[in-house]
Amino acid sequence: MQFWKIPTTLALLLIILSLGTTVLAEESPADDSDSTLAASELILMERSPRVEVGANLRSDFGVHALRFDAAYSAEHFRVLLTLDPWFWTDGQSSTDLLGFYRTSGLEPFLGWRLNAIPAVDGAQLQHNLLLGTALRFPDFWGGRISGQWGFETALMLYKHGGGVPSNSISFASGRHYLDFINFGMFARFHYNISLGGR
Repeated sequence: MQFWKIPTTLALLLIILSLGTTVLAEESPADDSDSTLAASELILMERSPRVEVGANLRSDFGVHALRFDAAYSAEHFRVLLTLDPWFWTDGQSSTDLLGFYRTSGLEPFLGWRLNAIPAVDGAQLQHNLLLGTALRFPDFWGGRISGQWGFETALMLYKHGGGVPSNSISFASGRHYLDFINFGMFARFHYNISLGGR
């Protein structure tokens, strides 16, 4: 199997899902008054506190291609936890904790990822700083479904354990940091549970 094809295939899948989400979101009600009311309700729901659960699809090799999200969102921020259920398949797991600044379009974020990788003697732990931005899709299905598409950079600051010598990122030369930087593209699709109020 040609593994280089996996990120390309996932990237195409993410783009197709993104376009499909946008098309569904653009379906409009029958008349202008209904449309205005629906838009106002969606804006209120987007800004109200809510819990979100859903799927996280990725195009890079740094973590498993499918993971699951749980988030709390308010008007201008979102805190998101991503969990990896596939550790039983290969012993590898990754957990993300992200903070987003919410706008009407782009949502820059900062976060932390902990990878556990099988090594010589147990698991090697890898600590990553995450930086990126996400483009929000319009909510649809009455505001119950939302999505994001974006890019991230993962900087592995330190790795240790597993019987392997500890190591940290260095910018002394290209060979010191190229293996510590990973770029990825992702899409998230969430089911939203409104907590009410603004």
